[in-house]
Amino acid sequence: MNQAMKDKLMTRRKRSAKVLAMLAIVGLTLGACTGTEETSNLTDLNEVRASAGLSELVQVADLNIKAEAQAERMANRGTIFHSQNLAAGVGAGWSSIGENVALAGSVSEAQIALEASPSHYANMTNPVYNQVGLGVVSRNGIVYVVQVFVGR
Repeated sequence: MNQAMKDKLMTRRKRSAKVLAMLAIVGLTLGACTGTEETSNLTDLNEVRASAGLSELVQVADLNIKAEAQAERMANRGTIFHSQNLAAGVGAGWSSIGENVALAGSVSEAQIALEASPSHYANMTNPVYNQVGLGVVSRNGIVYVVQVFVGR
């Protein structure tokens, strides 16, 4: 990972920390928000795409269901692995599909690892993809992250 990318990631992490601090000040907690981790991951993904001059990904229900189910399967087994049938459960009309899977201590750490991997970064910056589904499951201090990308 080059220095410019590391600097961008650090800036993003500092911005996220400021947002979390502001939420704490107004009495909200991260646990009280549903989908906070997925929302944060969508923001990170779209920042990566913007830095590559690409349009934002739109989060869609069928892909979320698929990603959440895969994250749950991984958490149950305690390891990461790709979906056996990537197209299963994905609504009609797609022309391209891809998947990123990761585990780490946090969603942010998982995202940093995915961005550092050329093949995972290629999924994030594939201009054909315009939709995404995100799944995050925390179990025993480990966070399992799944990103399902589709071009429709």
